[in-house]
Amino acid sequence: MAAAAAAPAAPLDGRPSMEVIIEDDAPSELGLGAEADGVERPLTAASATSRPSSRMSGDRPKGIAELRQRRLTDSKLSRASTMMSSQSSKFSPASGNAAAVARRRIYQARITGNDVGAGDLAWEVASSTGVLIDYIQRCRGGDDLSDRGLYAEILRKQQVVDIACYRHAVAVVCREALQCTLMESITEESKRRGIFQKVDLGAWRKRADHVRKNKRETMCLRVEVTNMLMRRQMLRLAHNSIPEPMAERHGRLGEFWSAYQDRSRIVNAKPRDPGAAGSRPKYGMTWDIARGPQWRIVTPSPGSLSHGTLSQREQAYGRDSKVGMGYRSSSTPNLNGSQERQPLSNPGSPSSVRSAASGRSPKIRGGGKSKELLPPIQNRHRYLQECDKQGKIPTPMHVVTGHSKVLSAAGRNFVDQELNALAVMLKDMACVEEINLSENALLTDAGLSRFLQLVNQDAILDSLQKLDLSRCIKGGMSTLTSVIGLVKGGEQLQVLNLSQVPINSRNQLLLSQAIKGHPQMQSLNLAEVGMLPGESTQQCIKNILASSTLQTLDLSWNCFDGEVFKVLGEHVVYSNVLQKLRVVRCAASMDICSASDFIPPLSLFLEQLSHDRSLTYLDISMNSCDFRTALILEDALDTHKKLKELVLTNNPLGVLGIRSILRLLCRDHTALVDISVEGCQVGVPIESASLNAPIFSYTNPGGKYLLQLWRPYHRALLRMLYKTMEKFELQPAEAFEKITFRDKFIDLKYEHPSKNSKGLWEVPEQGDLSLVFCVERAIFKRFLSGRDRLNGSDNAEFLRRYYREVRFQPGFKKVIPLMSEYKELAGDRIGLQVFVSALSKDFNLTLAHLDHMGESIPEMVNEVICKLQPCAPEDMASKFLASKFFAKLEALLGTYRRLQQFLDFNGSNPTGHYKLELSNNAHYAVAERLLLLDRWEAAVDHMCERKDVSQRGNGSHLRNPLYQGHGLGEQYSSVAEWKLPEDGIFEVDFVSNQRPPKGSEVLSDELWEMILVVVNNSSCTNEDRIAALRAISHQFWITSSHMRAMIGYFKSEEDRANVFIIFYLRIVDLHNSKMFRVRFESAEEIKRLQERLGYASWFPFFQPENARFELDLSVNDQRLCAAMFIQLAIKEKFPHNLHDYGYRRADGTEDPMPLGVPKSWGNEAVIPKEGKFRARYMCAPEYRNFAHRKDIAATYGFLSGLEELQEEDVQWWTGLQEVPEDVLNLLEFFISRYDDVEQPFRDIDGVDGNGVITLKELVEGLEELGCKKFDTPKGGTETRTKAQRIDAIFRYLDPGAEGSVSRDEWNILGQLWKEFDQTIKEFVYFLMLTFGDDLLDAWQALDADDSGEMDEQEFLEAVEKIGYFGPAILVFALLDSSDDGNISFDEFEVLEKYKPQKYQGRA
Repeated sequence: MAAAAAAPAAPLDGRPSMEVIIEDDAPSELGLGAEADGVERPLTAASATSRPSSRMSGDRPKGIAELRQRRLTDSKLSRASTMMSSQSSKFSPASGNAAAVARRRIYQARITGNDVGAGDLAWEVASSTGVLIDYIQRCRGGDDLSDRGLYAEILRKQQVVDIACYRHAVAVVCREALQCTLMESITEESKRRGIFQKVDLGAWRKRADHVRKNKRETMCLRVEVTNMLMRRQMLRLAHNSIPEPMAERHGRLGEFWSAYQDRSRIVNAKPRDPGAAGSRPKYGMTWDIARGPQWRIVTPSPGSLSHGTLSQREQAYGRDSKVGMGYRSSSTPNLNGSQERQPLSNPGSPSSVRSAASGRSPKIRGGGKSKELLPPIQNRHRYLQECDKQGKIPTPMHVVTGHSKVLSAAGRNFVDQELNALAVMLKDMACVEEINLSENALLTDAGLSRFLQLVNQDAILDSLQKLDLSRCIKGGMSTLTSVIGLVKGGEQLQVLNLSQVPINSRNQLLLSQAIKGHPQMQSLNLAEVGMLPGESTQQCIKNILASSTLQTLDLSWNCFDGEVFKVLGEHVVYSNVLQKLRVVRCAASMDICSASDFIPPLSLFLEQLSHDRSLTYLDISMNSCDFRTALILEDALDTHKKLKELVLTNNPLGVLGIRSILRLLCRDHTALVDISVEGCQVGVPIESASLNAPIFSYTNPGGKYLLQLWRPYHRALLRMLYKTMEKFELQPAEAFEKITFRDKFIDLKYEHPSKNSKGLWEVPEQGDLSLVFCVERAIFKRFLSGRDRLNGSDNAEFLRRYYREVRFQPGFKKVIPLMSEYKELAGDRIGLQVFVSALSKDFNLTLAHLDHMGESIPEMVNEVICKLQPCAPEDMASKFLASKFFAKLEALLGTYRRLQQFLDFNGSNPTGHYKLELSNNAHYAVAERLLLLDRWEAAVDHMCERKDVSQRGNGSHLRNPLYQGHGLGEQYSSVAEWKLPEDGIFEVDFVSNQRPPKGSEVLSDELWEMILVVVNNSSCTNEDRIAALRAISHQFWITSSHMRAMIGYFKSEEDRANVFIIFYLRIVDLHNSKMFRVRFESAEEIKRLQERLGYASWFPFFQPENARFELDLSVNDQRLCAAMFIQLAIKEKFPHNLHDYGYRRADGTEDPMPLGVPKSWGNEAVIPKEGKFRARYMCAPEYRNFAHRKDIAATYGFLSGLEELQEEDVQWWTGLQEVPEDVLNLLEFFISRYDDVEQPFRDIDGVDGNGVITLKELVEGLEELGCKKFDTPKGGTETRTKAQRIDAIFRYLDPGAEGSVSRDEWNILGQLWKEFDQTIKEFVYFLMLTFGDDLLDAWQALDADDSGEMDEQEFLEAVEKIGYFGPAILVFALLDSSDDGNISFDEFEVLEKYKPQKYQGRA
């Protein structure tokens, strides 16, 4: 690579940059140049180069002040603009300089906390793309980008008044612009070189079809959800009474009260002379009490009977009949007992009233011709007489007025006398289909008993189909005795409702026996009748469910214990005809955590439902069901084919419980289409439960489970694991490992359960079971074997396929009820948030789903996108399309700030450090993906038969895992056994085992140079720069020289470590890694990198010389490294290659190791597993075993394509910090006098030398060459002579201790020379980027006091001020050729020869 490409970049933290410096009077807001005419115009390269340059005229500045003034109008202005334009094709030559200036102003404003000008921001938005940039461009429409107030106006219109939000918008825009610029350049070169395929028209058409499909799906969802909600509303109305039309009600009541007022004449008055005046009312008269008891002529109202109709009825019944006297309604019923009765299609329903009051006189069907007949009034007269006798005002019910066969007195607050009057009337009725006395709390036991005894007659019993005594709370034993008798005698009875009627246990048993033998009983309501735990209740339930016709049963608001619930579940299954069941608030205990051995009673009932095949409706509201009960329900109903409606209102399900119910709803093979989870938002905290409550994750079920199989929840969880095993097509021995089973404190062998004839897993019901569910094997079998297996290096594709196959993908028939339930929660903010949270883990959703959810409830858009974006497709197009859901820019920014961790995650290159707040769904999604990738790569390692180089020897790629600040290794042998919680702080390092495949193409040096310069000159902070590089890091490979250049751009150790770890495994020539390793001078920094990256990954396989290590043998990968060093020493020259070795035992004592390092330690199985081992590795070139180095690199480093690698292909390197200081002094002496290290070797060895140098020859040779560097004693507290210092140099150059230095050993100085040379070239290139081609400008800037020379301290402070992060002290030592501790400009000019070749000679 060219020297320029390896140079460290220009400044990042407030230091000068390569862009143009504008005069103070230039407008600072928009980046415009001020022309002589006062008109502001964009500053272009042409205008910059048109300024006169004093440098061109030949005169040189006399002082620093004049130099700095001239630099503002220098021709360097043009060169900087040209360089910037060439670095990115997106900037034209005319705008490149202004864009650079705008970026620098944005950066300076951001690091100082000032606001960024809208005009400066326009340069970033002008030709870039990104989610936020695309949103802004849509807001601006077709406006001109040059409008200086455009972006401020957009932000104002979007109501972005929060300055923090505005600054965040600026940061996002800058970052997206940087990422876009880099990706455009990489794509352009990669396509040109054939690395990337060109996008054809079909891909664009496919993307357009994707957008069209989303819009169509959104529209269909909107229509179908609206229709479903409307159907639900209509069904709810169908269960309520339809209001009687006002006209019909007036006609019916007018007829009744007319007859009521005439009752005295009918009963007591003597007959009058038919011819007397007023002896009978005429047609059109009505009884008027207000004006005196008289008949008065009125105008018939609409719907009254015509005179012809009246005449027909008088002929049929006789003129003395007083039915319909006065005001005649058009709804006169037909209840003539002599005529054939027409059965009601739905007794008690509004349709029976409507059929009788349909606007026409009812017709008797049968015979040839229909006849309209008026009913007799005998029964009504008896009712009126009884009301007079009891002193009660009559009630004009439909049955009284003759409009129905249904006695519906619900909620009328009748007393016994009124009931007696009705009983008198019903006594002689030939047909009563329904008796409804519900909500009449004033009726006494005696009154009800008398009434039921009167009803208990053959005529009524033969027709009675429904009896409703609900809420008749005063009913007692007499009433129940009558009811039991009625049930026994009324074979037509189909519906019995006794809710809230107290029933003692004896009558409960008698009633249940009567129901058991009833031939037609279809619906029974025994809610709140006083059923209590016990054998009597169990027997009642057995009797009731033994009925062969019972379809609906309501046992709500009774008190059941676990045994009763268990019996209920068993006999619901045995019944096989029961369709609807309600057990609302029947759990015997509200506190499900009251005792460590407590079992929620309802769970014993729900567990039995796995055998049921008849229920279509189930209501278990208000039973303290938590997430455990919900999982039992999910497991039990998983294969249910008939259940359509499930009601769970007011249960503490919480997020976990609702998630189980939603999974159940979305199963395509179930019939469930209607759920109700209203009031279920608040759940029981997991940590507050005294029980052990392992959590089941459908997406990532792997982990360690401790199960107490006497608990229904634990049994259900075990069955869910077996179902998951079956889904992955695994055998039990493959899916489960580390199994231990104890029953009654006795260790037993665990036998895996089998499936019964119904396909259900029959798990044990006793014992304590501990096991680990192995997702790794499931991944291996599903994704790494078979015909459609994945490429082991394609992490992103694995995640896509895994989520597609494991998560729930609601079909269209299931997504409609799902979205309907969501929409029905509108107005319940907490309920909506919990519902969305429940959807956020185990479901795959489309953009259409998210669009519909945001559209149906607009105030939830932010929450929906923030929590459900990880469930949507993760392609870039989907991220762009999701931004259109936001109406306000501030909402978009707030949501994407919460999503930032997820958006920054690069599944194709996940190596890095993560600190995740698991309560944030975006962070949780990243943590879940890391755990899955860990198991995926472990499966790939198993497939490739790779060595286990993990930190703890468990095959995991997760290092240093911490949860809430505590190491997970203390409790779990592997992170794979840990169940990911839904809150808390999770911190971890992920290290992938992916390596560059053979033949990987790297970026060109020129493009890499451009990338680094663009990154450096961007307006982003270092954090955003690293994030932008991470986002595109999977698109290319780099070389070791590229890495060396990149880490020189970052001053902060943390930033340098982050960017290094991102790209370390993207290096194709790790055999040259010594080039960049030497840039890490601090031992502490190297130690931290080893801990994060892994000791085996960091291991210097090809160039271990000068490597110092201190390894903890209790840690797996460090123990492997110790074994590798010892193996290498044995293969090369043992024990001379190991220097300064030592071993400290675990108890802290030092092992003197009198016999040296044991050779047996080269075997990783034999090396101690405790204590700390330290050493330094040295090897002479002639003893290198390059074949063995390649072997351990392939075995432990997983490097490929090493077969063709030769020793000559390696750039052997030595770091300046690795050698003694006197060796560097000797090298500085040679560099100042020779062009390479071969010349001084020949001079010292002599013309006729033997090719080696002895100590004597070295001392004499340096004397002859005039070397004075070792004359002065040096060493701090230790005083060494010149001979001692030269002797130390000789021993370093003779690592094999042969007593002579060969030419190969002497070439160690050549490796140091290359490092020196590269360091100086990087320093020179940095100066050129900062100050231009002329080094005089750089000198004047560094020599701040204009004294003409600088000492070491002044030089180090000056280069640090301008932002140079390299080894400045070595640069100073090279420049100080006179060794006087100062450098002058003449010494500084030696840097001219280190300029890149194309810039040499230019000034």
